[in-house]
Amino acid sequence: MTRNKGILKLTAIAIVGLLLMYSLQSSWHERWSKFLDQDNVADKMKAPSSVSLSRVPIKSDSYIVPNIVHFVRFGQPDLSFVDMLCIKAALVNIKPARLYIHCDIPPRGMWWEKLANSTVVEVVHREKPTSIFGKAIHVVQHASDVARLQILMQYGGIYLDNDVYAIKSFDEFRNYTFTVGWPSPEESIGNQILIGTHDAPFLLKYYETYHAFDDRQWYYNAGVLPTDSILRKQPHIGHTVPDSVFGVSVGLIYQIFLKTVDWHKWHALHLLYHHRSYLTKDDPIKEHDAENIKNLQSSFGQMARLIYYGTEDIIRNSST
Repeated sequence: MTRNKGILKLTAIAIVGLLLMYSLQSSWHERWSKFLDQDNVADKMKAPSSVSLSRVPIKSDSYIVPNIVHFVRFGQPDLSFVDMLCIKAALVNIKPARLYIHCDIPPRGMWWEKLANSTVVEVVHREKPTSIFGKAIHVVQHASDVARLQILMQYGGIYLDNDVYAIKSFDEFRNYTFTVGWPSPEESIGNQILIGTHDAPFLLKYYETYHAFDDRQWYYNAGVLPTDSILRKQPHIGHTVPDSVFGVSVGLIYQIFLKTVDWHKWHALHLLYHHRSYLTKDDPIKEHDAENIKNLQSSFGQMARLIYYGTEDIIRNSST
């Protein structure tokens, strides 16, 4: 009888133990599922097929920001000559451990072939965001604005617009949790160059401002709202640099394409290439290529020749 009671007691303890384990496992699984599904991580973003949902760290040095460069292209498979130049400038001057091109359609064309054999460049499939916090995104530029933040929350690193020309190393900015260009206190930040860790406080707050997303307003969510609601209230939450470091102001473009200025002083320049039709109306060159940059007497001519031909000097065609 005593033996039977002992067996029953052990059985009861085992059952209670199993129920406790199941309860803990269910609770852990529920919390983990909520973490993966929470809006403030990435708004239920779709992970690229080549990576997991979690961030993908690349630690190649002692800086807190990984030396990864990100470009985003939605519905733009054909690289232009200037697209190629800007990617090559990032490779040459930033010297990233990886350069990811996040796109919904694989890159193609003769200028892409100039990059395709690089061991550093990698294409990552990513669908264009169609909504953010339950609000529809119709403007492709706004989809890119959202994607760049999601990518930085996933990987960390350096985001560049497709027409940003890198001039110097970005290493000095990789010791800050987040760096962004702020031309002047009266203006809004420029989201054409973003540098940060995956969990930078400014980055996470920046993403949260998209709860107030308005697809009708150009640059409201990308620049105006984060400047007013975050930086003006907490100026030390991120490292900001003026236009003399990240040249993103519209006024610079005329000088770059039609004048000769000392462009070497900047760390990077936003070329606003697709806005040249009204920013540099009197420029006789509507689309730059490997031939017309050879004797182009402007800052951009020097910049393009340096990356493509390895010299800033005018290139004279040899007579036949």
